[in-house]
Order: sequence, then C-alpha cells, then structure tokens
Amino acid sequence: MYKAAFSAAGCKLNQYEVQAIAEALEPYGIETVPFSEKADIYVINTCTVTSRADLSSRQLIRQAHRRSPDAKIVVTGCYAEIDKSALEKIDGISLLGDNSNKEDLPKQILKLLGIDSHIEKQEMLSISTMKGHSRAFVKIQDGCDDRCSYCVIWRARGKPRSRNVCNIINEINRLAFNGYNEIVLSGVHIGKYYYGGGDLAALIDEILVNTDIPRIRLSSLKPNEISDDLLQLLADDSRICPHYHLSIQSADDEILTKMNRGYKVSAISDAIRKLISVRPKSTIGADIIVGFPGESDRHFTNTRSMIENHPIHHLHVFSYSDRPGTAASEMPDKINPAVKNQRREILQELAIQKKAAHLNSFVGKTLDAIVESRDSNGLAVATTGNFLKVRFVSDEDLTKKLVLVAVNSVEKDFLKGELIEIRR
Repeated sequence: MYKAAFSAAGCKLNQYEVQAIAEALEPYGIETVPFSEKADIYVINTCTVTSRADLSSRQLIRQAHRRSPDAKIVVTGCYAEIDKSALEKIDGISLLGDNSNKEDLPKQILKLLGIDSHIEKQEMLSISTMKGHSRAFVKIQDGCDDRCSYCVIWRARGKPRSRNVCNIINEINRLAFNGYNEIVLSGVHIGKYYYGGGDLAALIDEILVNTDIPRIRLSSLKPNEISDDLLQLLADDSRICPHYHLSIQSADDEILTKMNRGYKVSAISDAIRKLISVRPKSTIGADIIVGFPGESDRHFTNTRSMIENHPIHHLHVFSYSDRPGTAASEMPDKINPAVKNQRREILQELAIQKKAAHLNSFVGKTLDAIVESRDSNGLAVATTGNFLKVRFVSDEDLTKKLVLVAVNSVEKDFLKGELIEIRR
C-alpha cells in the first residue's frame, strides 16, 4: 500500500481540493498520512496571494524532499501556475500540475506510482468528508475575471466557471449523511457563481429546498454582490449563518479606483446597512489592504473612520506587497514598510476593540454552535452561527455536533457558556 501526504497552503478552496484528490485516490489503496510523516507521494497545493505564501510553498516542498528523498512530489495550485520557473529549480519535484486541469490530477498521480486507473475526468472534484474539520467546505465555483490591480489570482485560476447545481446538492447531502451540520460555500469568487441561468441566491435557494443541512455559511463576497434576492433569503431562512465576510480592501474611493475594485465606499456602507437590517445580530468581517501605492494619510484615515463607524466586527489586515506582473507593481509612490506596519497595527488594535464590544453584546444570549475541538483545559470549543468562538464544559466528545449554548461571560477573544441542548 502506498502512502500519500497532502498539504494545502492558503485558502479554503485549496483545502477542499486536496481532500477531493485524496478521496479519488483511496479506492486504489492509497493511504493518507500526515504531511509530517514519511510518504511515497506528497501533494502540495500552493498559494501565491502574497510573497510570504510563495515562500511557505517552497518550504513545504523542501521539507517533503528532505523527509522522503525518494518520494514523488506533486506541486499544483496558484504558485505552480504563476511561477513554474521558480519551482523547477527546486530538487525533488516529479510533477507540476496545472490549475486548469486539476480534475485530472488523481489520474496523473496514479500514473506516477505505476497504477492503472479508470478515473473519468470530472467537471470538478468532489468530496464526501472533510478530514480534520468539523465544518465542511463545498466548492461551488472557480476562477475570477475582475483583474484587481494588485492580484494575480485571476491569472492563476482562470475565468469564472461554476459547478453544476445537482452535483453541489448531492455533495452536501453526502456530507450531511456523514455527520456534518455546516457547509461553507467556497470558491475563488463565489459572487461570480452562475449556472443554468441561476446566480448565487438561486443556488442557495436550491440548497435550502433540497438538503436538510442545518447551517449554510457564505465565504467572502464583494460589497456590490449583496443582491435583493440574497437579502430576502437571509431574512427568511435562519439556516443561513448570520456571518458575512466582505472583501472591502479600502474605504477610500481614490484607492478603490486604483485597485480596480468596481465599487465605491457608498456600496460598502449600503451593503453593511442592508445586512444588519435583515439580521441584526450578524457578525461582519472584512479584508483590508494597507499601504497600497499612493495611499496617503488621508486615504488611510478614511478607511479607519469607516471601520470605526460601521458594525464591522473582525478584520483581516494585510500590508500591500508587490506581485510581479500586476498593474499595482508598476505604480509609483510606494509606501515605506514602516508606515505600512504602523497602519496595520492601528487597524489590528481597532479590530481587537470592536471584536471585544461585539462579544460582550452576546452575554446573556443563547447561541447555536458547531463543536470543533477541545482546548488545553478540556473545554469544548465551538463556532457559533455568527462566527464567534464559544467554550463550555462537556464530558463527552461532541465534535461536529450542533449544540445550543447559553453565554455567560467573555474571556480574551472568546465566549464562555453552558451547554443547553444537543440539537443534532
């Protein structure tokens, strides 16, 4: 029996894809082992969203080669698509797989191992479980054509292409049968979902009708993708998690134009107002880039003020870094690294304050949550529908269970409570 180890750098989509590849190999006697162990083949799904992600991907390849010098190493993902020449210089790589042909990767891996296969190429890879996770990611689309001026992912992932609705429904039902109570709709740009005349809202409606999965969570959306149809679904059905992550990036119109984001600050405010109006206890997160070329103190202050004055409860803050081949990399007026670090720290401190206030607003409330793990003190750790961490005492292993928790306090960056009910 051959042993295979998998690593997914970066996004949920990469994690989904390695799970799907591992499942496709299982019928051929390929055992999945932790990446830290010796294996016959290593599959590394790379990320290239930042230069740090590139470095992490290279390190993973070298670690695998040192651990098992004779192993086959398969490298795929966005970094493998964008900079093959850099990876070709690293010893030990047996195959550089294309993002555009990832569905054929299981067959190529079996060929490397000398195993005959009858795997038919699929529209997109599929899963029935999500090892290591209590909430399952479901890939609904791939690709993006927005061409934001700082981003290379549109080149790495290609044009938007959406998955067949029936295949998505079948996958969700398999995951529910295998004990999952939450799925996260994932993709490069899920706001681009469009299949058979239906958009993202239409897909969610189909999921609500044709599955009994208790919780449906959306991954990142742009502010101008919050449609009236989507808002109506959020208002009507509590199975959709009241947690929305907005890819904002900046709250200054001049910087948004330079980023080629396709919306103005007014769209951000409008989206947040609408989301909170239909689900008042929602948690709203945001991605922000600081130090974009030409970002003045005035531009940054506009972004900080918008965050201060809107119900945004958690932030992912990134310092801008040049990505070769992007329009932004050729722009003048680059920002000093010290200034970028200072701005990032200011927003991170603001995020801590806003999250603390948001957490405290739930003391005395009862929240549903999916149990994910136990902490070092033996407390069950769960994720609420509105994406807050809550911990409580439990004598039994409730991993993947949907529970009801009465919140009684806040500690650091999480809630503490008492288990009321195991719902499913």
